[in-house]
Amino acid sequence: MSNDLGRGGRSHWLRNARRLSTLGLALLGLTACHAGPGLTANDVSAVKEDLTKLRGINGLVRMPESASPETGSVHGTYLAVRLLDTRFSELANEQTLDELELVLREPETNLITQLKALVALKRSGSSSWVSYGPVIERGKTALPTDVTIANLSGYIDLVEVLVQLEPNAPLARLAAFEADPGVDDLLSGALMALSNSMYFSNSEEVRSMFPAVQSALPQLVSSPNGNGMNYFRALTAMTNASRSGLGSNDFDKAAEGLRTLRGCKEFPSLYRLEAGKESPCSLSVSAAMIAVPGAYDFGVN
Repeated sequence: MSNDLGRGGRSHWLRNARRLSTLGLALLGLTACHAGPGLTANDVSAVKEDLTKLRGINGLVRMPESASPETGSVHGTYLAVRLLDTRFSELANEQTLDELELVLREPETNLITQLKALVALKRSGSSSWVSYGPVIERGKTALPTDVTIANLSGYIDLVEVLVQLEPNAPLARLAAFEADPGVDDLLSGALMALSNSMYFSNSEEVRSMFPAVQSALPQLVSSPNGNGMNYFRALTAMTNASRSGLGSNDFDKAAEGLRTLRGCKEFPSLYRLEAGKESPCSLSVSAAMIAVPGAYDFGVN
């Protein structure tokens, strides 16, 4: 799955939650404080318990939706970091740290993977992450000055990891593009841009872009049925869309629909891609839902 669902670390979204409108806070109260019948807790301790079950034989975190049931990956580990933030250190063990450093020392490893490994190493509590400054510098050098729909996905993949290592990394400007909500690729691009508006130098302008897509948000977030991955993208975009016209009923429906996707056989605190309770949980979707107010009961610190 593309990383376009993924945002910055959990702490970023908790800070952003302070700026949510009354409607957003209503959603937070509905889903976090009143989980509803049949739903188990999904506070940080419950999430950590589920992620511990996903630690692979190599010390890295595996993806429940992956075809490799025993071996973890850097990407899976990075998603675990996104969910646990500083408490990732409670999940990481010596084997985890050794594997991350092995990836960082391997010259053939691609830049994004190295940056994700470095974020995980930093969040593990190891001081050795500071010795990999050249990786961060390569990341900064790779950032474009301007972003169009053509390089949007690659830019987001890079910048959302990089800012967790270098908060002052230079942000690019997004050039506006036409986005028809009836064309999946254009809809996906617009939702990706809205969700990640904080990663653009013209962030306020981005939040008012794509009026047709913003008008479609109430319908997109109302139900997980029929919209595929754009349902999840719309959820992560809804608090950054200044022209969406979302009302309290829309937030209530979004919370209701998302609750139907929480929990699977082994991992009650995580989220599924599909409504069927026998469907596997997705670590990618679970990490992305941090951006949705009330999806987790992590609190606002």
